[in-house]
Amino acid sequence: MSDIEFQMKNLVNSIKQSNEYNQYQRLYGEIGENEKLLTRLNEFRMRSFQIQLDQEENSIGICKSLREEFKDILMLPSVQEFLIAEQRVNTTLRDINHYIWDNIEMNVDFI
Repeated sequence: MSDIEFQMKNLVNSIKQSNEYNQYQRLYGEIGENEKLLTRLNEFRMRSFQIQLDQEENSIGICKSLREEFKDILMLPSVQEFLIAEQRVNTTLRDINHYIWDNIEMNVDFI
């Protein structure tokens, strides 16, 4: 195993041991006990993700409509907590990615 592979495994283990990741896993498990809620939450997450990818002109209006459509579950404290925990894990992963790209000299001007 190379040193890079070893360090990647250590990084993944550190992430898995973090409070943010453990809270995310715990809340997802709790929500998963209610299959209908989990299905609805995952539909919201998928559509929200798609809106972010598409970057349409009216994305703010589309997001507002989406939140209105799913307000029944978005008002639940468990769902709110889960979405906050998910955002924290995503932020951590984004920060790791940015840190690596900011500190590795690699010419990607063609992108």
